[in-house]
Amino acid sequence: MRRVVRRTHPKSKAVLLRSVAVLLACCSAPLAAQRPPRTPFVARGACPFECCQLGAWVTHDPLPVFDHERGSGASLFVLQPSQGFRADSADFYTLAFGLILVRRPLRLADYLAEAEAAPPSSPAPAESLPALRQPLAPGDTVYLIGEVSEVGEQVWSHGRTATVNSFWSEPGLENANAPAILVRPITHEWWVHINAQGRRGWIQAWGRHLEGTDACS
Repeated sequence: MRRVVRRTHPKSKAVLLRSVAVLLACCSAPLAAQRPPRTPFVARGACPFECCQLGAWVTHDPLPVFDHERGSGASLFVLQPSQGFRADSADFYTLAFGLILVRRPLRLADYLAEAEAAPPSSPAPAESLPALRQPLAPGDTVYLIGEVSEVGEQVWSHGRTATVNSFWSEPGLENANAPAILVRPITHEWWVHINAQGRRGWIQAWGRHLEGTDACS
């Protein structure tokens, strides 16, 4: 079964969120001086969607193969549609966080995900709750960091992170009642090291049509 790889594996999500936690820990200045988390950052060894697996894959797209991850320009060679190869390691990059625009007043505290279903650090530490109860006004922005599998969405605002239930509309899925709208999606790249009959290199696999990546199919 072919698959366009765009979702996130629960185990890999834990790796991604640990990377985010380290990133945010570096931004511990007073609230007024806070900046949004910095990107890009990478989750080494991540397999970023549910039932994701490395191993024997087949591409249904032409895929350039580079001599290093995040390569550009001239490729070593190109995998052709229906060509098989072996994926043996991978790194998942977040190049830009999503951006949510507030269009009606709201409080993030009103949308927190269920605490009993969340990881120990979510939906929000107790010391963060006062900040999360602060109202956001139309025109304010919230950063969408990523998905916490089977719990909610990780967001950042005014120096605080929280796991919330989705409260925003998305392009193509407009909800006039939603108090916010996603105006910029998260940008990812998934760089996978491959071996194609003894020829080795790196492919950018995110958003590609690939067979063999999903152990549940």
